[in-house]
Amino acid sequence: MAFTTRKTVAFFAAATALVALAGCSSAPAASGDDDGPKADITIGVALPTTGGSAVLGLPMSQGLEMAVAAINADGGIDGANIVLVQEDSGADDASALNAFNRITSENPAAVIGFPVSTQGFAVMTQVDRTGIPVIMGGTNSKLAAGSDYAFSMTASDAITTTAAVEFAAETLGVEKIALLRESGELGTGASEIVNETAEDLGIEVVDEEIFQSGDVDLATQANNLRGSDADMLFVYGQQADYIVVANALATAGVKLPTFIAGLQGGTYAQLNYDGFDTIYNRNQCVPSAAVDNDLAAWSADYEAEYGEAPTEYAAIAYDGMNLLADALTTAGTDPEALKTALQELPSSEGICGVHEGTEEGNLSFGVTLGHYEDGAYVTDESLSVDPK
Repeated sequence: MAFTTRKTVAFFAAATALVALAGCSSAPAASGDDDGPKADITIGVALPTTGGSAVLGLPMSQGLEMAVAAINADGGIDGANIVLVQEDSGADDASALNAFNRITSENPAAVIGFPVSTQGFAVMTQVDRTGIPVIMGGTNSKLAAGSDYAFSMTASDAITTTAAVEFAAETLGVEKIALLRESGELGTGASEIVNETAEDLGIEVVDEEIFQSGDVDLATQANNLRGSDADMLFVYGQQADYIVVANALATAGVKLPTFIAGLQGGTYAQLNYDGFDTIYNRNQCVPSAAVDNDLAAWSADYEAEYGEAPTEYAAIAYDGMNLLADALTTAGTDPEALKTALQELPSSEGICGVHEGTEEGNLSFGVTLGHYEDGAYVTDESLSVDPK
């Protein structure tokens, strides 16, 4: 059953201040219409709040709530409040599809969520059927191309993985890499980009091992990696997979500098560190490493409200909702007009990177590269890609 998140002006004592941090967004104050209160604008939310990907979905839900509270406190969308109707997309594709169908029965102006790429692809045919904009959080570079109504609020693997391989080759001097990745859309998309970028840079992919997301025994893959002569390992999977990967590598005696794609802080804390040399990561932004900027200020407000530090995906969701609010302010709730407004969003700086509308549906173009030292994330490089 869908539940509705309704946030009042009192949700945050500093809600108005939060709007100033939106950077990429925040709707203007109500226009003073004399016709009385305007109808709420319903936005559907599909996030995994149970299962292995809840580490992504739960913080995203809170990031969305923060954005909506600030937007509504500042007058909403020309006086209309945004209301979130949320469904759990669960741990598999079937659950995601069911969640999408339940949400769209509520007639939302748009849907936002789906941080797992395979779930995003699972609902793609229904995106065309419903004909409303759907803003996704998965990183597969082909997601936004799946439908004219599909958008991505997360910097794609085409951006982040390319940057990671370039960093390995040009900054770390790596000449041979190995790839350990899941078999789904996330892993296959990453494999294409890793191999293409490595070839362009003249470095060699000496081994590519594949596993099924959710596997609990990766001994064969780990032993094969031990026999390779790779200088560095790249790993792509879901957050729960990374814990299994770490244990398998440690047992097999593999200890390489390792890029773990999109590793979240809560997952890092559960890893067997004996399976790695230095752990590297590529993200859109890293709230825990932010100092003296809008992301740092927003992170402090988030922690004060929820009693825990925000993740990258909480910040991505916050920016994503603000981008949607900008488009709603421009176009209203007509699906075709809203789609066009999202495609034509001007360049802006959010708390989690640079954003801009594109015809292809990609909305985010920032990447942060870094590594862990004594349990703390250290930023090595932050950059943005020209969407043109």
